[in-house]
Amino acid sequence: MLRKPLLSLLLSASVLSAACSREEQKPAVLIIDREEADFGELEVGRSSPEQLFTVRNASPSAVESVSVKVEGSGFTITANTCERFLDAGRECEVRVRFSPRLAGPSEARLEVEGAPDVDSAVLKGMGVGYVEVRSLPGGGARVGADGEGWSCDEPCRMPVRKAQVTLRAAPAGIPTWGGACAVVAGGGCSLVMDGTKVVSLEALESLLRWEARRGSHPRSVAVSAGGDIVVLEVGQLQRLSSTGQLRWSVPLSGGVEMALDGASNAYVVDYFGRVTRYDTHGQVLWTSSESVENPNWPELAVSASGNVYVLLSLGNHELARQLELIAISPQAAKRWSLRFNEGQFNYASGLAVNDQGEVYLSGSVFNRNETSGESVFVKSYLRKYSAEGATLWETQDGWDLFAVNAEGATSTLLPNTSQSAGGFTQRWIGANGVTQWTATIPNGPGVVTLQTFASSGTLLVGGHEPLAVGTEFGRGWFAAMNLTTRALGPVTYVEGSTGTGGPVRISDLSLTPAGHVVVTGGFGAVTDQGEGYIRVYDGRVLTGEP
Repeated sequence: MLRKPLLSLLLSASVLSAACSREEQKPAVLIIDREEADFGELEVGRSSPEQLFTVRNASPSAVESVSVKVEGSGFTITANTCERFLDAGRECEVRVRFSPRLAGPSEARLEVEGAPDVDSAVLKGMGVGYVEVRSLPGGGARVGADGEGWSCDEPCRMPVRKAQVTLRAAPAGIPTWGGACAVVAGGGCSLVMDGTKVVSLEALESLLRWEARRGSHPRSVAVSAGGDIVVLEVGQLQRLSSTGQLRWSVPLSGGVEMALDGASNAYVVDYFGRVTRYDTHGQVLWTSSESVENPNWPELAVSASGNVYVLLSLGNHELARQLELIAISPQAAKRWSLRFNEGQFNYASGLAVNDQGEVYLSGSVFNRNETSGESVFVKSYLRKYSAEGATLWETQDGWDLFAVNAEGATSTLLPNTSQSAGGFTQRWIGANGVTQWTATIPNGPGVVTLQTFASSGTLLVGGHEPLAVGTEFGRGWFAAMNLTTRALGPVTYVEGSTGTGGPVRISDLSLTPAGHVVVTGGFGAVTDQGEGYIRVYDGRVLTGEP
């Protein structure tokens, strides 16, 4: 009676055992004999020796169809036996070659397919291209590659380990390249490293067209419509040709600022606020009679038509201080004046004029706390006046660094003094007094100390590098602002008296009609401390275009 149930129980156990065996059977596994293969460095356009890879079926099941492929560029399969049935425990072979088409690192994967669980191996190699510099102009000229750590001052063949490289000429100048170069901004030679590239540095023009060393720091510079350069220095006013030849020099006493009118007559204001007008030959035409008792540093602005504006400081720093703006005609007659007494101490920050003779004045006002004796800020302002002295508009911000273009738009700069990387914020105020845009340059070449509009409308900005030790000066620098992109253009650094480093101070900037940049200043952080200079740089430094 028990045989049938026992037989049924035994049969059920047999079926269950077979089912469990099928569930425990592992899927087929294809394994490559190594995880990674490095083919090393190889010149672009060449092929490496083959490397052998073994693929093994590491499971008890056969694989009906095995295949391998390379995902990525630079590596190719040259021989392959893994294209058929692969029984359990058996192996097949794949041979791979590295043939870089571009310099730089290459990486791909060798992948095997045909089973649920498959493997892959990483393929690595470094393509090396070569730059062959056939010729250089001599005179200390060198060619180097950005980020490659080499340069040569004679014909050479040097390696490059990236797909694209830019060659630079040194020292800084305007290069003329030959050969495979694609010239890029800044005068570089750009190369796509898909083989050996043959180039030549045919010429290297200096950025500096000429330089004149001075006994002290020039205070002002302006360029005439004909291209002559007029420079105010301690004790003299000079007019130079565009190439630096002296046309004339006149002695003077106490000149602190100079400007030109549209006819290239020069106007110089002295410590006492007296203005002297010189013609284009250096002859005195007149001297104004308005002056102050105590010497100070007055502000001067001259319109294209020869109307003169002088901003004087009256009083002293101990008791009280006022400002007086005086308008003088081209014939030296006083036209009008305005007195500023809006608090105990009135300070000027700047004075400018547009082509219409409208006047821009920036200032600030402070009172003194009677108990502590400390200065208490009252307000700051930027104001625009008509040519007849009527107020046209006013902002509630005062600006030490502002410049006005011929149409009456104002650029103001606020240095980011809290950031060691430099930078500044620029505000553009329309002729109607309304702010049109604001842009921030978060990182700059250094401290910005001046800006000025050229007659062409180009806005020049300059300053100096800060050093790690507080207020010490490094190199001077200048650039043009791109008013479309609101970004600083290529920066040119003014090196010290020995050719490197600082301290270098820039006192003024101007442009010649040919577009060259006139820079004045001195080799010292303090005005009139150390030797001075007048330099003219090729105008291409402002664009970086050769």
